[in-house]
Amino acid sequence: MITFTMNHPDMYNISNSMQKKAAVQCLDEFAKTINWNNNGDISVDLGCGDGSVTNILKKYMPRNYKKLVACDISEKAIKYANEHHSDENTSFRVLDIEGELPDDMREEFNHVFSFYALHWIHDQQKAFRNIYNLLSEGGDCLLTFLGYMPCYSVYSVLSRCNKWESWLKDIDLFISPYHTMQDPDKKVKEMMEEIGFKNISVTCKEMLYVFDSVEAIKNTVKAIEPFDMPKDVYEDFMQDYYAVAQELGLMEINNNNIGESSINCNYCLLVVCASK
Repeated sequence: MITFTMNHPDMYNISNSMQKKAAVQCLDEFAKTINWNNNGDISVDLGCGDGSVTNILKKYMPRNYKKLVACDISEKAIKYANEHHSDENTSFRVLDIEGELPDDMREEFNHVFSFYALHWIHDQQKAFRNIYNLLSEGGDCLLTFLGYMPCYSVYSVLSRCNKWESWLKDIDLFISPYHTMQDPDKKVKEMMEEIGFKNISVTCKEMLYVFDSVEAIKNTVKAIEPFDMPKDVYEDFMQDYYAVAQELGLMEINNNNIGESSINCNYCLLVVCASK
């Protein structure tokens, strides 16, 4: 199984403003649905990457929370997060949510969070079952992950070009399983009901993020692209990437009076709230 791992946590840290903005928006709206105990909550954040969104999450938690464990499959990302965001109540550890859960994490957490990570998972059923098994009885979760995203359509087109097919040969493993799905909210809810979750709410939120320059798009894509292209190859790739995005009409370009452009990116974010 080919698995996405974060190769550039330092770059992601300065290029993930879209993810951080969406996390704040979703926490502002949905954190109130979390059943905080206010008496030593224990939480886990899945797919924490560089740890910057975990740091945002802490601002929404009760001041007297007992423990926050943040996890990612990438050893590089966990090392970076531990160096920059750990404290006496917050720790970071390597975990593959698509693999077998360690015994010390089973039924350990009052709350499970995940922001912009679960769309990387090939076996959704296994990941959601593991989330269920992380929760203690009565625990709850708040999860956000991508449905439709323009960059996936661009990747698909480029993967069929002779020039890029060798680099993008496994692209289907890195595209959200909900990218082209009709009614993904219903599919996710049915899966969670089958697993045993209760009080399930799945919302498809139409999101807009405005990149302030073409360079900002390049940096964002580079920070998360799973193919670890050399710099010279990547520059050529991004020229074709941007051309295809324009050709498909996937990005709305706004030109101002001084010759600079901003680019609108419309996408779908799935937001899940549920309990055990």
